[in-house]
Formats: sequence, structure tokens, C-alpha cells
Amino acid sequence: MGSGLETTHHLVTALLNLAVAVLTGATLSRSWLSRERCPWADVRRRRARDVAVAAAVVALAADAAWLWLESAAMAEVPVFDAGSATWTMATSTHLGMAWCIGFAGLTVAACAFGRDGWPTIAALAVFWYTRSMASHAASDGDFSVRLLADCIHLGLTSLWVGAVIVSGGIILRTAGETTSADRRARASYVTSLSDAATIALAGIVVTGLYATWRNLRGIGDLIGNAYGNTLVAKLLLVAVAALLGGFNRLVVMPPWLADGATRPALSSRFKRILWIEAASLTGAVVAAAWLASTAPPGEHM
Repeated sequence: MGSGLETTHHLVTALLNLAVAVLTGATLSRSWLSRERCPWADVRRRRARDVAVAAAVVALAADAAWLWLESAAMAEVPVFDAGSATWTMATSTHLGMAWCIGFAGLTVAACAFGRDGWPTIAALAVFWYTRSMASHAASDGDFSVRLLADCIHLGLTSLWVGAVIVSGGIILRTAGETTSADRRARASYVTSLSDAATIALAGIVVTGLYATWRNLRGIGDLIGNAYGNTLVAKLLLVAVAALLGGFNRLVVMPPWLADGATRPALSSRFKRILWIEAASLTGAVVAAAWLASTAPPGEHM
């Protein structure tokens, strides 16, 4: 794969993963907001719906572009001449079969979006599983502990990244609430966000450690090679995001929510930290896109 095509492929992969994460985050945000009936929640529930629709469109386009670029690389043909190679890839290969199932799942997720987020999450789970089928985790087969762990890792990552991005960029970007019902709704939403992020992080750590144990032969593989260097960069970004999220949960949230979410200084601090956390997680997703097409030490792709 030429350097230009390879870089484009990485960027499209990152865009796909970010779009799916935003779709996941918007789905969960809409579900959390549906618990409350007040102007603050109603306005943001509509915003979450609009964001989910846009993210679904981007995800479908990026997924189609991903297969096209992958086919061009595998067939060693120019990108604009990869039509027949893409058809052959989709209809005659294991990767193509996985892509078709995943694209169908992504399409269902886009169409099933509503107040009840579980149909969308279930369809996205199909997509995440097929992404794992096209990754290093598939070396043990399509039905293995390694592949299941990778699928869970992808899903929890989408949950954490998407919820933080949607919350920081859309739901909590501006206040505008004036009633006690609005403040209660915001406090309930923030609590749900923090709880979900904490659970997701715990699962990401467990599945990430398992993947690292399977992919690396020892601590020495973390340095001096493309896979190890990229993995370290990703882990550092995730660590920064985890520390920021922990600070918000343990230091900023308790006094803010204890006052009924009425202290503007703490509200602004929470949002600023959330934005930085979102930026760190975006960087981690980009690093993961490079990692997905980089062979671990001792393994050839």
C-alpha cells in the first residue's frame, strides 16, 4: 500500500470509528434525556437526534470508502479503478463477508434510532463484531474469546468516546436552564454520563490488557517498532482522558451536584475538562486507526 493511500485509509478508518462513536454517544444521550420532562432535556434530546442522523450518514459513507480503499490496496490498482476489485472483495472474501454484515448492522442502527436506544446499540454490536473479524483478533477464528474481547473493547470505547464528545460538544455546551426541573435534569444527565464512562473505562482496561497480552511477546515490544510506539501513544492519550474524567467525577461533580447543579464556576470547569477529555479521546481513536493496520511484532499482515 503506497504511503498516500495508506494515510488516507488510516484517516477514513479514524473517521468511521469517530462517527460510530458519536452515533453511540448520541443514542445513549437521547436515552438518558428521555427520563426527564423539561425544556432543557427536550431541546437537547432533539439535538441528540440530529447529531445521530448526521453521524450515521458519515459512518455509512466512511464504511463504504473503507472497503473501496482496502480493495484498491489488496488488488494493487489505482483508487479510481477499484470498482471491480471492490465487488470481488465484497462477494468473494472473508473480509468482504464481514464488511457486508457490518454494513447491514450499521444501516439498521441508523434506521432504528429513537427514544429507546437498545435497537441501535444491538445493531451497532453487530458492526463492532464484524470490525473485530477484520482485525488482529480474528487470528483465532471468528468465534473466539480473543475476538469477543476485541468486540467488547470496541463497543466500550465507542460508548466512552461518543458520550464524552456528544456531552461536551452538544448537550452541556451551553446552559440556558432557568428552572429547578432543568437543573435536576442536567444533574441526572451528568450522573449518567459519569457512571457510564466509569463502567466503560473499567471494561476497556480489562479487554485492553488482554489484547496487549495476546499481541505482544513482552515489555520490550512496546519500544523500537511501529506497533509498540503507536500503542504507547494511544495508551498515554487514554490515560490523560481517564485522569481528566476521574478528576471531574471525584473533585468537580460532588460539590456541584450537592448544590443542585447551580454553581456556574463548577459547571464551566466540568465542561472545560470534558472538552480536553474529548480531544484526548479523539487522538486515541486516530492512533487506534493506525494501530489496526500495523502488524504486532513477530506477526506479518
